Amino acid sequence: MPLIGFAVFAVGLATTIPLPLYGAYVARGGYGAGALALAFACYAITLILTAPLLGPLPDRIGRKPCVLVGVLLAALSTLALMIVPDIPALAAARIAQGLAMGCVTGAAAAWAAELSGGGPAGGRRAAGVVAAATVGSFGLGGVLTLLAVWADPATLRPPTFPAHLVLAAALLWPVARLPETLRAPVTRGGWLRRPAFPCGTLATTLAIIPAWGTTGTLLTSGQAVLTAQDMPLAGPLAGCAMMVIGVAAQRGFAHVAPRRAVRIGLAVLVLGAGTGFLGAVTGWLAPLLAGAVIIGIGVYGFVYLGGLAAVAEAASGEDRARAVAGYFVAAHLGFSAVPLATGLAVDAVGAAAALGGLWAGILAAALALGLAIGRDRR
Repeated sequence: MPLIGFAVFAVGLATTIPLPLYGAYVARGGYGAGALALAFACYAITLILTAPLLGPLPDRIGRKPCVLVGVLLAALSTLALMIVPDIPALAAARIAQGLAMGCVTGAAAAWAAELSGGGPAGGRRAAGVVAAATVGSFGLGGVLTLLAVWADPATLRPPTFPAHLVLAAALLWPVARLPETLRAPVTRGGWLRRPAFPCGTLATTLAIIPAWGTTGTLLTSGQAVLTAQDMPLAGPLAGCAMMVIGVAAQRGFAHVAPRRAVRIGLAVLVLGAGTGFLGAVTGWLAPLLAGAVIIGIGVYGFVYLGGLAAVAEAASGEDRARAVAGYFVAAHLGFSAVPLATGLAVDAVGAAAALGGLWAGILAAALALGLAIGRDRR
């Protein structure tokens, strides 16, 4: 089972190790915030479009092929950025990363659970391994590349890239030798899994759109705006702080009731977005970093955990799988559409107007969704 965890770690690492270089890609090609946001959004768009097919795929062709293909695609995404470190290559890499994550996520959880003996205990152990690998990769990847860029600000091919390729290559053979646990392909239900939205969870699900939209905007427009102000390391530093603190916050606030957590998270998000956007527009590092940390806590510690728990509690069995799929469709919609719209607005009307308008939208959404969640609870 640890090998499967390392495979998930390798796939997650591919999505985060390029993050501190986004501003450099923009500056190298003379692109705007909109081009960066479009390349960034390719990951989420790919997941949204392929999720109905990739979700049930492990039950059709087996767990092992899905995990191996995912690791290979993750390695190819890193190789593409090593060969051509620019925005078009980033778009291609993000598509590969989206396919890789779609292949691995469900397959790894099912495979690890079955290799652990199945049943509730095996499922819990597998969930712990997959969650730890995902969290570890998201928290570590960007930080390691940021340290490399700090040591050599001119680098576009940091040592984290070849290290990731070595890790992926080293995993393929041992993972391929693990036994396949799918005894017979599941034929019922067709090849597509349609997402579902359980009754009473619409507001808690919709809350993830402004939440993940804000994180995506900080990682894209935030970096582009700060790079244009000759602060190329400030954006990656804020992005890494947001993700590391956000991941750490999940353990501290997991006990909060789901709907209460989402409402708290929305309020925290409004505060963090306003502070962080002010720092990005003015080039003031203190509010930028403070806002990034607050956003991370609000989004990952409250909104994400609470919303996911709400849909999991509202459904069971196959309906739960479809409900979780629906939740992530909404999440990736926010992660793609909001940063893309904001990036285009930054290019069209400037950073202050674009980020100020986004903050007003976040405030309005938080108020409306907070009221709706309160009504759902009653």
